[in-house]
Amino acid sequence: MLRKIGGLAAVLLLSGCPKPTTGPDKGLPTEPIVDTSLPEIPVEISAEKVAPSEGNDPSAASPLLAIMAKENARWMEQMATSRAPAYYLGYTIHDKKIIALEAESGALTVDADEQMRALDVEIRVGSPDLDNRHPLRDPRVEQLTNFPHLATMPRGEDPQAISHHLYLETDRRYREALRVMSRIATEQSIATKELPPDFSHEKPEHYIEPIATLEFDREVWEARVRECSKRAVKGVATRGSCRIDAELNTVYFVNSEGSVIQQSWTTSRLAVSVGVKADDGMPLGRMEQEFAPTPAELPGVARENEMIDLVAKDLNGLHKAPLVAPWSGPIILEGRATAVFFHEVFGHRIEGHRQKNPDFGRTFTEAIGKEIMPSWLSVYDDPTVRKLNGIYLNGFYHFDDEGVHAQRAELVDKGVLKGFVMGRSPIDGFPHSNGHGRSEAGAASVARQGNLIVESSRSVTKDELYKRLIDEVKAQGKEYGMVFTDISGGFTKTSTLDAQTFKVQPIMAYRLYADGRKELVRGVDISGLPLSVLDNLMVAARPLETFNGVCGAESGWVPVSASAPSLLVKTVEVELGYKPEDVDPVLPPPSIRASLDATPSIRASAETQR
Repeated sequence: MLRKIGGLAAVLLLSGCPKPTTGPDKGLPTEPIVDTSLPEIPVEISAEKVAPSEGNDPSAASPLLAIMAKENARWMEQMATSRAPAYYLGYTIHDKKIIALEAESGALTVDADEQMRALDVEIRVGSPDLDNRHPLRDPRVEQLTNFPHLATMPRGEDPQAISHHLYLETDRRYREALRVMSRIATEQSIATKELPPDFSHEKPEHYIEPIATLEFDREVWEARVRECSKRAVKGVATRGSCRIDAELNTVYFVNSEGSVIQQSWTTSRLAVSVGVKADDGMPLGRMEQEFAPTPAELPGVARENEMIDLVAKDLNGLHKAPLVAPWSGPIILEGRATAVFFHEVFGHRIEGHRQKNPDFGRTFTEAIGKEIMPSWLSVYDDPTVRKLNGIYLNGFYHFDDEGVHAQRAELVDKGVLKGFVMGRSPIDGFPHSNGHGRSEAGAASVARQGNLIVESSRSVTKDELYKRLIDEVKAQGKEYGMVFTDISGGFTKTSTLDAQTFKVQPIMAYRLYADGRKELVRGVDISGLPLSVLDNLMVAARPLETFNGVCGAESGWVPVSASAPSLLVKTVEVELGYKPEDVDPVLPPPSIRASLDATPSIRASAETQR
């Protein structure tokens, strides 16, 4: 599931030349099908990449690393002679400082300044072929894997205090691993199918990044978010808020393979959000946000005012817009909406661990070397890209959470599936990680997306894309097509217990009529099946756009980005989204409660505010 920080997410599909699906009864073309009506103009991409070794400074190593390495070696030596030896032990200490200020209508509502230090221990008992991280099939023992995974750690660098907490948590996690392994051994005695190994050995990494500092002028930012939130309440908006988030993260990683990694970085975000309740009770909202490595690099007041004007204009339109009706037909997904769409529809289905777990649908497991989308599209995931077309990417990192350096994962080349994003859980044909093992602190790492990038070797202008949508509307005999310019969130289902579907929640959705008229609508959901969507991709349009946010899955919430061109899709299904029941308040707003009986006009004003 992908979402904006403080909001939700998006999804995409695009159809071009008719081509068979990857089903067994369809067959495959011997050569890629190329739509020669599309101009051979690639979507422009300018990437600023950072090598994983850039910034390495061994002299900046924290004393914590030596303490962690010593305790790690002590445990491995002891466990080597036990009846159930551990073959891998990893320590991760997370240092985090979070500052958040948020104001609504000029009043400060959030004022947070917090620091935490926590320890995560990963211990593997058995062998790389079969260990305690092997999936348990018996749901009655699922609780064995649900122990809390984060332990508190003392601050500072006192060797005795740090070592003692490492010792206590390793002991707890080792005992847990033994209990789980006994269950796995029982299940394996009656297993009928062998799965690929549970873990891959990777070469040790040594990387020391100097510890960053977070420069934050609290007085300046408090005044700024207060003033910003006052300006945000305009037009029909009854709620306006502005927020600044700043984080300092330092992660210390040591494992029994010899890896020693120290990473430290800052992130910041500025968000403007407005909201109102529609006359029928539907809550409406719009958010714009900007990301930068440091608060000083966030945009100034001029850009802030542009964000306010944009969300206010969109909210005014949504307040007057009619509810959508269920419908299917051709659509345009503009850049950011396309990016989220690809993240949900395609990205989660090419995460490596999903290809071997029988509980997942494994949509693309058998599709390597087969054409799954138009030949003018290529897709890859590259966490080493810090900026794309001048925009900082949220999914940038040097090393993943399993101690493997970030790498570009080639996923689709000219429409043909080439690979998966991989952590250290091997699958057939892909025995090693490509640096995509990721997790939120305390969760077990699995293969996750970082910076998903969709390229197109053939594209048209945005105006031409709209013309082609109108042509498709007429060809299908539809009254209108639809255009989606922004999406709040979305999710996809990959479990075999559910229908293999996706759903996204667009915020800005328009009907585009055959005569060129454009009408804003609200209450829209897009849903469908991933293969049918990829089979319906038609045309890409310049420029490429980026969605920054966070993604939630079984390993927790991680920062991600997705970048893609706008796309025309031949057929998509649109549903009426959920609308909560509107319940009248017990009392009118306090600002005018005392004067409610004065005049009918005041009573009407109270109803308007409600």
